[in-house]
Amino acid sequence: MLALEPVIVARVRAALAVWTVMGFTSDKGSRSARPLASVSFADCRVADSKAGAVNVQPGYRVTLLTTKGDEAAALVDAAFVAVVGALHNWKPGEVAGRRWERLSLLLVGAPQYPEDGLVGIDLLFTTGARFDGQP
Repeated sequence: MLALEPVIVARVRAALAVWTVMGFTSDKGSRSARPLASVSFADCRVADSKAGAVNVQPGYRVTLLTTKGDEAAALVDAAFVAVVGALHNWKPGEVAGRRWERLSLLLVGAPQYPEDGLVGIDLLFTTGARFDGQP
């Protein structure tokens, strides 16, 4: 499941040329760059659990942060449009030997832990794949 992160990060990087884009598990270094887009695993739902297999739906959060100022709202809004355009309905295909469904925007909200002087938005995307268990 976590193997999806670098694939999503690459897609967001291509969409946000002037932003620093970092994956939570895949990128080291300071997250103090602004504007910053951070991609991280959020949670996982189990959509269908039957004997022999389970359909899991991991959520990936894209957090967009920048410094407050006259251009902040326009910058975040433009990034929002670019990220939705890059990820919503995009199919990652096969990653780490598993076929993933198309990503879908599930939720938009305020960042969980905004620092003073920053403004931003969280986008939560979900996808799904089958995981086999015991027959």
